[in-house]
Amino acid sequence: MANYKGELNLCCLAWRKKNRSHFEIMAGILEAVKNDGRVRYSLLKRTGSSAQLKKYLNSLTEMGFIETDKKDGRVLYRASEKGLDFLRQYYILLGMMLSTRVCGDIVLPKHVVVREF
Repeated sequence: MANYKGELNLCCLAWRKKNRSHFEIMAGILEAVKNDGRVRYSLLKRTGSSAQLKKYLNSLTEMGFIETDKKDGRVLYRASEKGLDFLRQYYILLGMMLSTRVCGDIVLPKHVVVREF
């Protein structure tokens, strides 16, 4: 297997707001909180509705993918190591799926390293 470096090339992805998989939504939320803490409102665009956001935040928190902190009376969400591991594996699988399509070179984020098993 090859090592994928660089940034994700989204030209080949059929990103859609409707009918996204659970994994796409979870990866979108984790991508938003991977570098710093985010408040709930800033994550709303990743899911589309407040009820759906609440469901995914609860699930990601229960699984240990997202940690919460309180700052100035507001709850901040950030990705845990387990969540970052999920995101890395998600990008690896996405790259593997996309590499079977004819759409040019697939470039994944710098933090993603594909290893042979």
